[in-house]
Amino acid sequence: MHPYQEYIEKLENEYNKTIKDVIYEYYIVRDEGPSVTARELDIPRRAVLHFIYEYNLRPLKHKNIKKKVMTTYNNLRAAQ
Repeated sequence: MHPYQEYIEKLENEYNKTIKDVIYEYYIVRDEGPSVTARELDIPRRAVLHFIYEYNLRPLKHKNIKKKVMTTYNNLRAAQ
C-alpha cells in the first residue's frame, strides 16, 4: 500500500483526476510552491513533496522558472 494512499483516494475522488494530474495542476500550471499546494489541497506538505519527487515534477518546475526569468530579462532589454 502507498504511504499516502488516503490522500491519493481523497484527491482523485474530489478532482476526478489522477493524483499526478492534480499535483501537476497546482505545482506546475498554477505555479504554486509545495506549501501553498498543500494548503489548497488540504493535505500535509510532506505528502505534496513526496508526490513531486515521485512524479519527477521538480525539473519541470525549474524549467518553467528559467523560462520566466528569460522572458522577463528579454522584456526588460526590449524596453530599454
